[in-house]
Amino acid sequence: LKINYRNTRQILQLASLIAADLLTPNEQDEDGIPLLKPISCGRDGEAPLIVRLPSFREETLRIADLLAAAHQEGHAWGDMAIICRQQWMRDKCASALQQRGLPHETRTGPGTFHPNTDSIKLLTMHACKGLEFAVVALPGLGYMPTMGEDEREEARLFYVAATRATQRLVVTASGGGGFGGRLKL
Repeated sequence: LKINYRNTRQILQLASLIAADLLTPNEQDEDGIPLLKPISCGRDGEAPLIVRLPSFREETLRIADLLAAAHQEGHAWGDMAIICRQQWMRDKCASALQQRGLPHETRTGPGTFHPNTDSIKLLTMHACKGLEFAVVALPGLGYMPTMGEDEREEARLFYVAATRATQRLVVTASGGGGFGGRLKL
């Protein structure tokens, strides 16, 4: 669709900061659908929160604290997701949620995802297509693009993951490289 009805203008702008110059309208996704630059439907929302921290461990703990705060503000646990580039990131985030005592479930394969449970969903960027959540956290931006991976594909993955958020987007980065450098932190 050329008009994006899911995301706020602010979320689309952040996703475009990473992906816009790497994705061309001539490309097609794996379903053969040509990619078009979406234009926002004009819905505004809060600016995405971008946080740079010294380590990935600190990213996971900050995300856990931010999701706990979102729950205190009235967001249901089931309306939140942490979407990670790599499985090891997802597992570290699950540990942080466990440490904080927050309800969560990890999508590790078919049959391991129950969208109607009131728990934070943890999944990889490859598994998030077609889903949406009010609150989404994307840790590890400083680790993208992954060594040996195509930068365009990594940008596409980030764009899809970022646009799973309908209301609030949190992006964290540690380390010195990757797409984190494209964001004003």
